[in-house]
Amino acid sequence: SSPRKSLCGNIINDIKQTIGTHWVKEMTNFNQKTIAVSFFLFFAAVAPAITFGAIYAKVTHNYIGAIEMLAATAWCGIFYALVGGMPIMINGGTGPVLAFSGVLYKLSQSMDVPFLTFNAWVGLWV
Repeated sequence: SSPRKSLCGNIINDIKQTIGTHWVKEMTNFNQKTIAVSFFLFFAAVAPAITFGAIYAKVTHNYIGAIEMLAATAWCGIFYALVGGMPIMINGGTGPVLAFSGVLYKLSQSMDVPFLTFNAWVGLWV
């Protein structure tokens, strides 16, 4: 069938074509290698989130910490896996974003505005 001419039409067609084919085989194929790769990817995503969360807590005086970093990494990963078309992607905090957040925190303190609100608005506009 031809692709739908609507928002997310190709994604919907892709889902319809893959349900019941190789997807079921991949999701029910539990073996030692599958479990090992799953644990590796879990720790590869969790370890940097906790580490950067601790540094974020220090830089932002506990406004953003490890829990927030874990939640943000999880939600961004889930969203990207569902919409991005490439389900294996590790995301999370990076050094430049940490430095930018530190500058935003200092700027919010000097302007006497709430940091989290300021950070949200900057995130929406950047």
